Amino acid sequence: MDNIIRLPNMISTLQTVGCHFGVKPPGWRYERHHHFLFEILHCREGEVIQVVGQDALTLRAGDWLLIKSGVPHETINEASGALYRYFNVHFDLDEPKLRELLCSADYVLLGDDEICPAAGSAGQLVELETIMSRHGEEGDAGMESAIGQLRIQVFLLQVIGKFADKLFTEGPQAATSAFRAPATTSETEIAREMERLLQLYYARKGAISEVARTIGLSRSQCTKIFHHIYGQSPRQYVSALVLSRAKHLLVYSTLTMERIAEELGFESASQFSRQFRRWTGMAPSHYRPRYESKR
Repeated sequence: MDNIIRLPNMISTLQTVGCHFGVKPPGWRYERHHHFLFEILHCREGEVIQVVGQDALTLRAGDWLLIKSGVPHETINEASGALYRYFNVHFDLDEPKLRELLCSADYVLLGDDEICPAAGSAGQLVELETIMSRHGEEGDAGMESAIGQLRIQVFLLQVIGKFADKLFTEGPQAATSAFRAPATTSETEIAREMERLLQLYYARKGAISEVARTIGLSRSQCTKIFHHIYGQSPRQYVSALVLSRAKHLLVYSTLTMERIAEELGFESASQFSRQFRRWTGMAPSHYRPRYESKR
């Protein structure tokens, strides 16, 4: 008898913004701010005060911190005479269940032994720093650069996975913060129903308003609940769905650009092309694989 274990088909996007290594002098601070991306901070040397929401944490060498999307935070290097060396990245994922999990606490603090139990992360970070310094922020179109970017993504996904494991096993108790009120059962049910309906209606004009009418709440109420559960607005989620579907059609179908634009709710192929370029930095025609015929 055959015994086959299958992985479901998937298209998943990891967006990274501002991934960098840095060194800051004593007295440096990054003013209180917030944004709608998750953030990971790693202290490589020294220590800083990290204010997240209403909590003040001391981030020491080896510590890793995940900050939830939308939570105000600031960084202060109060150590006298000590440099603060760090690694920082902002990221987003388009998997709703993972987003819900990562949004269940305002922040999570892990030690280096929890991120890389075997030998710590120092060696891997040195490799990443070498890759990034070699290819620069803009990167290049060469194969070596593409492989380097893949290695960076693999490492980041491993780190994100460690934070997700912590939240899954310990829940919001993985961190203590008074900033976020826990979601009610009804809010969670509403957000998940919105997610289901948006997956059906995302290509329609006015999809979010239509979902709100179907559920029986105002659009602003729906937006507030959805953001509370998933850490992103319905509009951001719809954009992620459209982008994911666009990538799928470009890679796995032979549909023309005009037909893809029509299926995704755009008025023209040129409008679709402009939006795809804003999202990815490349034209859809460049994203689509080119197959050379063999004689």
